[in-house]
Amino acid sequence: MLNRLRDRGGEGFESHELLEMMLYSSYKQCDTNPIAHRLIDKFGSLSGVFSASEKELSEVEGVGAATAQMIMVLRANIERMLSESVQKGEMLGASGAVRDYCTGLFRFADTEQLRMLFLDGEYCFVSQEIISTGALEQVHPDMMRLLEKAVQKRCPIVVLAHNHPKGSEMPSNEDKLMTRNLYNLLEKAGIYLADHIIVGMHGSLSMRENGILPDIWNDV
Repeated sequence: MLNRLRDRGGEGFESHELLEMMLYSSYKQCDTNPIAHRLIDKFGSLSGVFSASEKELSEVEGVGAATAQMIMVLRANIERMLSESVQKGEMLGASGAVRDYCTGLFRFADTEQLRMLFLDGEYCFVSQEIISTGALEQVHPDMMRLLEKAVQKRCPIVVLAHNHPKGSEMPSNEDKLMTRNLYNLLEKAGIYLADHIIVGMHGSLSMRENGILPDIWNDV
């Protein structure tokens, strides 16, 4: 299998086969095929396996604590790779490019996160940061903290992004209210909130592109 991987890359493999090879490092004297099948069966896909918590992984027959921890470390590496997929200075002017980037950022997030993307005056990427973790309707973001973070970065344009890991990408009333309040607050500081991207279970949405708040984004 490893020779096939070297010769042809990963496209010629089923998901459980890729997982099976990854598990070799934890089970050198064991057939990892049944364990890989059990993981895929339980979580539905390779992405589902990497999105599972340490506790959920450990509950699968044959998966010990060391293997669950290895999967979590690999997930952290993949998340970092995805966050670095856009280079500093790369233009993110189009909503589609921002949505694609945010989809990658939240690919393995199993809890709700609020992130901020910082852009320069030409809509080129500078950096991104996790601002808070937890459902927005339960943990109301501190608007002054969001403003302070945007000012610290000295970027004239920011994009807000958060995920609904177990729901639709459609914004809630709380999402709309928070967006409007932040837009008005940032505007007073000379910072433009260019969009709010929401990533759901099956897709992503640009609030600006979809005309969610036409009174503040009236240039679409």
